[in-house]
Amino acid sequence: MKAMLIPVEGEPRRVDVEGLDDLQRLVGGNIEAFPVYDSRGWTVYVNDDGLFGSEPNRAVFADTDMEDSGYPSQMDGHAIRNGELYTVLFGPIVAVGFDAEEGTDVDLTDEQEAEIAEIFGEDGPSRPGSGLAAVVLLKLDIQVDASTVARVIG
Repeated sequence: MKAMLIPVEGEPRRVDVEGLDDLQRLVGGNIEAFPVYDSRGWTVYVNDDGLFGSEPNRAVFADTDMEDSGYPSQMDGHAIRNGELYTVLFGPIVAVGFDAEEGTDVDLTDEQEAEIAEIFGEDGPSRPGSGLAAVVLLKLDIQVDASTVARVIG
């Protein structure tokens, strides 16, 4: 299946995934789905122990779809607003296509790959370094949002 690996350091890149063993190898352990992108036709997998044993990878910021859907903040439970920090994902991330009707993983389309590269790539809101920057800002008790993180990491 066509997927994309989002490493802790560096740009998202295409990978082929041939099942659970490949997903686990790529994220470095047992997988956990992070379904916030399911409505877009793709989802991401992370290591289920990532928070405790991996480096911060990407900060995930709310977009208008998340705000309109009333997603609760993973930080404090309030209704998330566009641009606010939703959560930080740790360790390598693997994005795959998702068929909501069937509830199954599928190949990413070219358009989905482009969207993932836009979000998690060098100029995206969840760019490389965003996870570490968000964690440092949180530890310093500084408000974390997409624009603050972008200023910190350039």
